[in-house]
Amino acid sequence: MLRLVHPAPAGKGTRPSSGRRSSALFPTSEERARIRATITNLARAYGGREVLASVMGISVDTLNHVRRSVSYTTALLLARAGGIPVEEVLSPGVRDARSCALCGRKGAR
Repeated sequence: MLRLVHPAPAGKGTRPSSGRRSSALFPTSEERARIRATITNLARAYGGREVLASVMGISVDTLNHVRRSVSYTTALLLARAGGIPVEEVLSPGVRDARSCALCGRKGAR
């Protein structure tokens, strides 16, 4: 059956306003702090921010300006560079370095 619908009245469009993005697209302040801490730890493990940036495939300037613009993409690239799950980058808590990051098994990997 064909159903005819009138267009929306003027000023009541169905599109979201331009220029505003949902807050769900950006990490919370706690997640941003964890991302910055992961950057510090991985940079120390790799021997510097320059090496970490090249492993992640981004410029050093982008990595240095993370304080202003942190995204979930940065967390994903960090997880890949560190060989850990993204959840480990974003979630709180201390991890045991002797256990497997994927399954939690203790002992030799």
